[in-house]
This record gives sequence, C-alpha cells and structure tokens, in this order.
Amino acid sequence: MAALSKQYKLGLDIGSSSIKLCVPHRGGKPLVLRLPTPQGAVNKGVLQNAEAVADFLRQQLRNKQLVNNQVVSTLPASTLVLRHIQLPRLKAKDLPEAIHWEAKRVLPFPLEEAQLDWLVQDTVISEEGEMQDILLVAVRDSLIDRYVQAINDAGLKLVALDVAPLALGRWLLKSAEGASLIIDIGAETTQIHFFNDTHLIFSRSVSVGGVEATRAIASVSGQSYAEAEAIKIKGEYPEGWLDSWIRELGREIERSLEYYRTNFEQGADGQYQRVYLSGGAALTRGVNSMIRQIAGVEVGFAEFSSKDRTPRQDKIMYNVALGAGMWEGK
Repeated sequence: MAALSKQYKLGLDIGSSSIKLCVPHRGGKPLVLRLPTPQGAVNKGVLQNAEAVADFLRQQLRNKQLVNNQVVSTLPASTLVLRHIQLPRLKAKDLPEAIHWEAKRVLPFPLEEAQLDWLVQDTVISEEGEMQDILLVAVRDSLIDRYVQAINDAGLKLVALDVAPLALGRWLLKSAEGASLIIDIGAETTQIHFFNDTHLIFSRSVSVGGVEATRAIASVSGQSYAEAEAIKIKGEYPEGWLDSWIRELGREIERSLEYYRTNFEQGADGQYQRVYLSGGAALTRGVNSMIRQIAGVEVGFAEFSSKDRTPRQDKIMYNVALGAGMWEGK
C-alpha cells in the first residue's frame, strides 16, 4: 500500500470485529487492508476504548507507510441523530444561524453538547413557497472526542469524520436516480439506509448482526466460535439452523420499510430501483432471498472489482471505508 492515490483519502472504518482501511482508485482496484479489532474496544459498532484502538493501529501501521496519508474516518449510523428540516431559501450567510435555531428545536439533546453538520439536499415547493430541504446530522461531543483521540494517538492525520450512511451512498450510488435501499449487515448491528437519488432520507440501526448467527451455529453444532464462523462463511450447515436469526433480521427490515413508507412521501409506494447488500454478514446464506421477498426487487451485492461468479465475503465488507476515502468535503 505504498503507492497511494493523491486524489483520494485513506478511508477508515472501525467496526466491531475488524478495522478496514481503504484507498479508492478511479477505474481500478482499490487498496484495502483489514485488521482484527482489539477485543472489547468496540461494542455494537461504537468505539468504546480509544486507547486500545490507538495502540493497536500505531503498532500495526508502523511499517505500512500509511502514517503520512490524510485520513477520513466514519461514525456509525447508530451514533447519529438525523433530522430533516425545511427552511425558506436564504442567502448563504444567513443559513447557518437559521439552521442552528431550528436544530435547537428538533434535536433530543442540547446543541451545546454536540457537533452539528448539514446537507442542503433539494428545493421543494410547499404552501409556504419555495423551501430548502436540509438534512441535519448531530453527534454528541463525547463520542467525537473518542474517535479523534483514537486516530490522532495512532499517529494518523485525521482530516474529517464522515457519516457511515453517507459514505456508503457516495461509494455505491454515485449518480443513481430513484429510490435505493442499502442494508449493511455487520458483526453486531445492521444498518438500513434509504436514499432518494443520492440523498440520504432515513437511516435505522438494529442490534442484529452476524455474531448472533455464528453463535447459533456454534450452539447447534457444538463447534467452537471460530469453527462456526468458518462454517457460516462457507454456508456448510443444514437448512433451518439460522431460521430464527433470519426471521429476526427480516422483522427489523420490515419495520424499517413500514416506517419509511409511512413517514416519507417518496417511499410511499414501496418501489425501489435498487437494493444493495453490504457488510461481511450480508453473504450469510438465506439473507438475500429473504430481503428480495420483503423488498420486492432483486438484491445486488455491493463489492468492488470482482469478476467472481459468486460474491466474496472478503470484498463486500469494505464499502464504508471506500466511501470515506472518496470524501471531498461538503
């Protein structure tokens, strides 16, 4: 990973089971690196022990010529508060003050305890006239401090903290049109993201992930966790062993779809142009057919530069970090 693209950043995704570092490459194969997350350092996808991650990354990356690269790391969807607001069209200099006043009204915690960012997405016509549709993104300061500490203490040059669902959309959707659904199934959580064109509309995090599937296989088979994980990845287990896990995941996805249809006008008809699966646990046998039945469209696997006939578990897990690497600012 010595010859890194100057055009893109080094994307960093600190997950429950693995840490992914990626540099996208326009028209070519991206550079990727996966490291095991220190045990107990991340829980339900959220960084808990900044010192452990910093020490681990500093040791692992010492000889990989990465310390001089600008880093964009992602915050998991479960840590975010997303709110849509509408404001009259304002001059650029007047917009921040108006957004902060509206944020104080809609956020569940004091604005003084959080970092606020926003994206102006569309212009809409309402009874009140021409309005700007704005997505607010808020994260508590204490959480941001944890990620900043881990990355800076590792000797990396942090230039931005990105938002995981926006990173996924940036990498997977690019110039897509219409409604898209991205389901990112990780080790301990599943993130369900709804987009209209390339705009994030709604995101939900649920506590169902691949670890539970592996434990179910270990319990039934009497194998160790590591052996059960290998069985899960290969799909070499009898029908029925993961029925309960599949049903639980399906219920959570259905609830998310129903909320989206109820609360967001553009999703009322439930029609999607595309559904992408991402994350290491997305390849668990039976997941794609279950989601196809629920969503009503064919499911695609979001992996990079693959000519394999079947999706590969070692490629589908890098999408968040690859999207972070494409970050160019607002």
